[in-house]
Amino acid sequence: MHFAKTGYNGTKTADIARDAGVSEGTVFKYYGTKKDILTSVLNRIVHETIPGILLGVNEDFLSIAASPEPKKVIKNFIRGKISKINENISAFKILLNELPFHEDIMSEYAGKFVPSVIKLGERFYSIGVAKGIFRDINPHTAARSFIGMIATIVLESNILNKSLDIDKELDTVLDIYMNGVSTRKEG
Repeated sequence: MHFAKTGYNGTKTADIARDAGVSEGTVFKYYGTKKDILTSVLNRIVHETIPGILLGVNEDFLSIAASPEPKKVIKNFIRGKISKINENISAFKILLNELPFHEDIMSEYAGKFVPSVIKLGERFYSIGVAKGIFRDINPHTAARSFIGMIATIVLESNILNKSLDIDKELDTVLDIYMNGVSTRKEG
């Protein structure tokens, strides 16, 4: 994953060819340009890696909503998703590092991925509202807030290389998410 290590500009097609065990000419026979290679990598991330991480989410949502201990089940669910993200962190580094510099690719991938993840979060939140787990507030805002808190944990531990106790972080995030941060009720 040269793009994850050295970025698009730092990646040489000769290195990609060497690692694939083919000549550089063969690489260009199948991929016209280095940008085509990047696009192919991003296609794989968006169409294989991310769906693999999200596999079974609907069933997970239903089991969370049916649980007498939703906080515990949510924690296990999120821990599992973080673990899968960590296993594929190179793919996410490519997304984070390259999308801002390739507007054509950004609109295609970020325009699909981010809204689809937020939609999943909205569905989860709406199920929780229907089951009396969550207050009835805007599900988009609630989903975006929760996803943002979890994404920050992933970024800090994998991109910023900050040593975190994931269980402790998840306990705090879930406490904040489910109970708020205020010590008093405001009107």
